[in-house]
Amino acid sequence: MLFAKVGVSSRNVYMLKEMNNEQPTMMNCAMNFGVVVGVYYIVKFSLFPLSLHSTMAALLFLGLTLVVPVLVYRLVKRYRNQYCGGQIDFFRAFSFTMLTMGCGSLLAAVAHYAYFAFIDGGAMVGALVQSIEQLKGVDLTVLENASAESIVQFNQYIEFMQHTVDQIRAMSPIDITIGMLSNNVSWSVVLSLPIALVASLRRPEKNYNS
Repeated sequence: MLFAKVGVSSRNVYMLKEMNNEQPTMMNCAMNFGVVVGVYYIVKFSLFPLSLHSTMAALLFLGLTLVVPVLVYRLVKRYRNQYCGGQIDFFRAFSFTMLTMGCGSLLAAVAHYAYFAFIDGGAMVGALVQSIEQLKGVDLTVLENASAESIVQFNQYIEFMQHTVDQIRAMSPIDITIGMLSNNVSWSVVLSLPIALVASLRRPEKNYNS
């Protein structure tokens, strides 16, 4: 009986070890969830060319951008509940959030480069130049409530837009892609802090399939 119990116990230990070995690592989960984030970034970016000419598309693009933290939090929550037993510490949550958003940003960078290298053809710069010309055609002096300070600020904004266009013209597709990737990574750091904090403060849930 003793040997039988020892045998059963050994098999249980072996099965537990096998189950632990089959559990995906945090990096594997981050890469898989990062694909979801990357696809979302690409779908959102597809509205970018339209947003240069359509206010509705610009508002939709902004709305999808604001949804990014919600999407990433739900992915972190899913990772916490399915692979961490419903609890996760702040450092692990922060690392996982950063890895997930980082993988998504890298995937989106491929689409960004493809667009600016083969599709854009100067359309973005052309749309910005058109917007600047429309702004230059606005005469604030005819407005009764237009102060001298507001006119100066308006002109400064036009100069800023013109400077931005000049910078974009001097950049290659890879330069633009790296700039956008750097911006996404910076926002990933900013967003990872509150997302990780909220995910680590949540109490364990009974149902870990959500």
